[in-house]
Amino acid sequence: MRNINKLDIGWEFSPCTLNNEGIPQADNWNEVVLPHVWNKEEPKEEGAVLYRYYLDIDKLSDDDLYFLDFGAVAGVCTAWLNGIMIGTHRGGYSRFRFPLSTAIKEGKNELFVLADNTRYSDIAPLGGDFNNYGGIYRSVELIRTNTAHFDLLYYGTSGLFLTPDTNGRVQVNSRLVGIQNSMQVEYTILDNDSIVAQTICSVDNTKATMVVENPHLWNGKEDPYLYTCKARLLDNHNCLDEVSVTFGFRSMELSSEHGFSLNGKHMVICGVAKHQDYEGVGCATTKEQMDKDMALIKEIGANAVRLSHYQHPDYFYDLCDREGMIVWAEIPMLGMPDGNDGVVDNAKSQLTELILQCSHHPSIICWGIQNEIAMMGESLEMYRKTQELNDLVKELDNTRLTASANLYCVKNKSQLNYITDMLGYNIYFGWYYDEMEDYNSFFDKFHADNPQVSLGVSEYGVDCSVTLHATEPKRKDYSEEFQCLYHETVYPMIRNRSWLWGSFVWNMFDFGSSIRDEGGVKGKNCKGLVTFDRKIKKDSFYYYKAWWSQEEFVHVAGRRFVNRCGDTTVIKVYSNQPEVTLEVNGKIFGTLSGKRVFEFEQVPMNQGENRIRVFAGAVEDEITLIGVSQPDESYIYHDPNPEFNVKNWFTMGQSKEDLFPEDYYSIMDEMGTLSANQEVWTLLEREVPQVTSNPRAKTMPSITLLRVINRMSGQFEEEFIKQLNLKLNQIPKN
Repeated sequence: MRNINKLDIGWEFSPCTLNNEGIPQADNWNEVVLPHVWNKEEPKEEGAVLYRYYLDIDKLSDDDLYFLDFGAVAGVCTAWLNGIMIGTHRGGYSRFRFPLSTAIKEGKNELFVLADNTRYSDIAPLGGDFNNYGGIYRSVELIRTNTAHFDLLYYGTSGLFLTPDTNGRVQVNSRLVGIQNSMQVEYTILDNDSIVAQTICSVDNTKATMVVENPHLWNGKEDPYLYTCKARLLDNHNCLDEVSVTFGFRSMELSSEHGFSLNGKHMVICGVAKHQDYEGVGCATTKEQMDKDMALIKEIGANAVRLSHYQHPDYFYDLCDREGMIVWAEIPMLGMPDGNDGVVDNAKSQLTELILQCSHHPSIICWGIQNEIAMMGESLEMYRKTQELNDLVKELDNTRLTASANLYCVKNKSQLNYITDMLGYNIYFGWYYDEMEDYNSFFDKFHADNPQVSLGVSEYGVDCSVTLHATEPKRKDYSEEFQCLYHETVYPMIRNRSWLWGSFVWNMFDFGSSIRDEGGVKGKNCKGLVTFDRKIKKDSFYYYKAWWSQEEFVHVAGRRFVNRCGDTTVIKVYSNQPEVTLEVNGKIFGTLSGKRVFEFEQVPMNQGENRIRVFAGAVEDEITLIGVSQPDESYIYHDPNPEFNVKNWFTMGQSKEDLFPEDYYSIMDEMGTLSANQEVWTLLEREVPQVTSNPRAKTMPSITLLRVINRMSGQFEEEFIKQLNLKLNQIPKN
């Protein structure tokens, strides 16, 4: 029988160098416990590091084989046992195994594991707005099996595969190695501890169809019912090896006019996205921390999770199964430059691992094959390769949807919108570009242009810091109040369109991003509804709780906006109750009826402490505010390099049409348009070499020059940019 030992304790770690043969050299060893992230404090650091472990084997048998099981190792992993290389794996998010039998010996075995998080041009992701952590950041196990066993080296899977349908039929199959003709495979389906179906197959043909009478459906949060399928390899009734997986019976449909349905019932996908990292530990998250994440997702009332942008730990998919969360699972395909066949081949490998390892999870409804790959433009080659990824999914699993997430700059008629079954757009009107109200026109124009496309929102959100606050919140003030205003404005536009399959808020939690320095916060993307350490639920968390949760609650927003200046203030309350009453300093101020958002205006404020209490039926909440004579400057973010607001350039004498004429060039033109005209590009090379000297300048065809300049705003004076625009206005478009 199979024997599994966890090997998380007893490791040593050292930075290393590689000799000319690629063999690591190290001499500065420190004891560590797995999971381990070596660059969690400085996640910009890349490179190869070395781990060492001494494996003690009492006795070897000719009937046994040994394997190392890695939950995941960041980047490229290469391992040696007793000086013999036992394997290499390229991809930092999936499970894989190395065989030990050619190198293992009785007694002490010296194991070296090289973990290399270098960004290689043929390994996905090529980059991304999340940290590139390094190390052996999931557990390692030693597996001992009989020479006849379920295949441990087939893409890191259990070797057991099944496809259920809602009629109770289950197609089962398995991969075996080391078998003899006399052996058999026994499949058993369990409902809790009761056997509801069983069959035995010859090892010559391990495929079988089993039937569960009157199957209890897996029905999302309402009823996440699970079964277990167990497979045993038998030889004369002796069990040589055994594996099992949980699964569920369920059906799903997707329509461009009616959205998503689970088991024949329409469901609006009310989702949040998440990364796997956690403040202080990087991506080496524990089960307890993943339980905490799920508890918060349940509390907000979400029914779906986008597990971005790579394969997440097995344990979290199990949690989603048990809690009834709909899951968008995906690979880290975030860049697809022309001529780079290697990264696409690697993406196919990671996609195969994701699907084969996770296809038994009923929570997963779609396989995401790309995210924002058009950042640097589109091409026929990109369309072809994306289609290849889509075709691979259909070959491996034709029971689920394929999905992709496009940038706003992908035009409505782009071929990228017609490849996958399920389309999401990552759109940030009112934050990175345009106005919040533009979601309305975007949705309606896209649906009119593409009535056959099943559209939803795969990302939307804004950054905020819980230390920044504003009485009159506005874009890019990074205040908690603007994040609330944004979601209050945007989410109803999504819910008002029944043909949208739904949305995923970006993001449930703040997460690490070493490339960021925004709103006075370095190294984090702060679009989360909960802080990176999971300690603070931002006010916008409760806005969605008011939409999604059945748990009765009331929440006073602005509790961190403690110091209030003025004789009166506004008290905002979120609740899923129909009526809310406000009490100020022990006196009833008033009662409001409504849905989700309740704003009490002209609420009197005394100097010093003010006790604010709200109640709605049996639930209540209270905060204390301080009346002050002067505004608290610590609440205000002062941007050292503010963006140029071209709206301020419009006067009675100069309109938008004057400054950005349709038939002449301007800073509002996209980089692809500008670089295609030699006269224009020569002008830009002379005037703004900081822009044109960037090797990526010509590879961002869908990004406007203004957006590029705003990202470099500290290098330019506003008057200079106005004059540059006027110079561009002199060059006509042919």
